[in-house]
Amino acid sequence: MKRLALLLALALVLPAREAQACAACGCGDPTLVAAGTEQPFAGRLRASTEWRYRTDVVGEPGVDRIEIEELRGELSVAWAPLRELFLVAAFPLVHRSIVDPSLAETSTWGPGDAELRAKLFLYRDRDLAPRSLLAGLFGVKLPTAPFRRNELGERLPLEAQAGTGSLDLLAGISYAAFSGDFSAYASAQVAVPWLTREDVNPGIALRSTLAAQYQMTPWLALRPAVDVRADRPSEEDGARDPNSGGAVLFAGGDLLTTPLLDLTVSVGARAPIVQELRGFHDEGPVWSAAVAYDL
Repeated sequence: MKRLALLLALALVLPAREAQACAACGCGDPTLVAAGTEQPFAGRLRASTEWRYRTDVVGEPGVDRIEIEELRGELSVAWAPLRELFLVAAFPLVHRSIVDPSLAETSTWGPGDAELRAKLFLYRDRDLAPRSLLAGLFGVKLPTAPFRRNELGERLPLEAQAGTGSLDLLAGISYAAFSGDFSAYASAQVAVPWLTREDVNPGIALRSTLAAQYQMTPWLALRPAVDVRADRPSEEDGARDPNSGGAVLFAGGDLLTTPLLDLTVSVGARAPIVQELRGFHDEGPVWSAAVAYDL
């Protein structure tokens, strides 16, 4: 009896070790989520990388037509200093192969436009495993991508650049809903150019996403999605670019899996179902692969 009392006394006075838990335990919901749709809890730290491949054709055939192949990678880090706040830093790396009207091909590697974003959660229906999350999105896009030029030293059209060359203000809203094996996510964000360079003025851009998700097993989920992009025409050297601006709707989906604890892997594709782009401009499908890990 004395030994038992001594053991209990030691248990009370000895310092407890810090508890370790997976991200699903921290937010109280095991739903697989892509980067950017995470449920928040204070101290959450998530690193992710995503790679996208796409093709694009801009310009009139036989006149100024440019064919583009792009492989874009993005490394991002998301940290929640508070339960209500996510801070995100995203750093893109872009490889582009461009064929100009003379059939000359230019291949480049370089940085894209980096982004610093904040996601502030405005409403949650309960503390643990919330079923409804409403958040405001704020940030800036930095002009870190260099302007590319052809073999004659002429600047390529803005549609063929890895970035807009402008400092943009970002603002938007997102909503996520969770119910058992089903979840949904919707977001809309506008980018407003503030400071520009080299007499290039990109138009205001709107990006929106609507996605549903069904978690077939604890380690596998299917996520159909629709993405919409709408842009105002850009201006270069004081003249409106006739092949910029308009709207395009992509439809497709992603397959998410978690082969290891706190690791999420996804592959996906989007096809341009509706293209209402100005001038001569045709976009191809987008293929993607991503990895996210909670540290």
